[in-house]
Amino acid sequence: MAQARAYDDLSTTQLGDMLKQAQTAHLSHPVPVLRAREIDRWASSKDYESLLAGN
Repeated sequence: MAQARAYDDLSTTQLGDMLKQAQTAHLSHPVPVLRAREIDRWASSKDYESLLAGN
């Protein structure tokens, strides 16, 4: 998760954001660290809690 935060921190500058876009533009799927971050966000969400509760 620290890697995902560091990757997100690149977007704080215009140059960093451009570098991220250039690195990922050709990919068909997000880089693994970002996929892990999204899974972590989903697992921490109220929607996931509700799903587990059967609602």
